[in-house]
Amino acid sequence: MPVTTLPPGESPTLVVRRIIVHKTPFRPRILLIEDDAGRIQRVGDWLLGTEFVLVAARSGGQAMGVLRRGAEGVAGLMLDHDLSNSALTAGDGQLSGTDLLPLIQRALPRYVPVMIHSHSISKPPVMQRVLEQAGFSITRTRFHFLEEEPLRFAAWLDDVRDAWELQQP
Repeated sequence: MPVTTLPPGESPTLVVRRIIVHKTPFRPRILLIEDDAGRIQRVGDWLLGTEFVLVAARSGGQAMGVLRRGAEGVAGLMLDHDLSNSALTAGDGQLSGTDLLPLIQRALPRYVPVMIHSHSISKPPVMQRVLEQAGFSITRTRFHFLEEEPLRFAAWLDDVRDAWELQQP
């Protein structure tokens, strides 16, 4: 077993911390803002075997909490408009994906690709326009198209991967 000589003033604890940091690579996150448990499960299934970790916010309030705590490590955002099915509080039931746009703009770097996957007809184009004007790359589709055509999700995930890798040192 090789012996390591520590530089003067450096403790073994610091060396161990360095080793742990290098041996546990940071896994990029997909933030899914979605109130339907079945859809959350499907996205989790689609991410199996990839380098991505799913972080799901099931209500507008949960999404606000995640975004306010900081979006470090978020490589991609999947955003639904209607979030009322899993409201945790009365106020939560009033929040939609549109209400989250200002917080998304403050919390996420512009290189993070966003997929708007709502079934609403009128709101997603508005959400798309706001986020594109802020500098985000947007993919807009209905969730059932992702289920029917898995290559749509795979193509978006490739964009997420490319954007993430370009930002890494």
